Amino acid sequence: MAKTLDFNALKKPTLPIIMQDEQRTKIMVSTPTQGLVEQLEAAGPEFAGMFDGGDVEGIKAAYDLAARLMSCNLSGLQVTAEDLRDKYKLNLYDLMLFFGAYNDFLAEIENAKN
Repeated sequence: MAKTLDFNALKKPTLPIIMQDEQRTKIMVSTPTQGLVEQLEAAGPEFAGMFDGGDVEGIKAAYDLAARLMSCNLSGLQVTAEDLRDKYKLNLYDLMLFFGAYNDFLAEIENAKN
């Protein structure tokens, strides 16, 4: 007889992030939707040039994508681009670190044994 697969009881992979606000908000970022993965893959080449060239629209898009990725979290916390800039005080360097860590997180999940 097959075991029951209970999606409610699964320990899901997360990327813990501690923000720079006074409360040191901890966000347990979980896996993204397929659409967000596609957006992240499409934005990769754009992000490299954006951080070097000061592309204002690209920078806004990076904050927006980071916020949408962080909004996929275990506590259901909704994060906006404005939150990242103002409340959590993330600068461009912080965004680069987040996207690097996030890509590593996705690679670990992809390479995990079933």
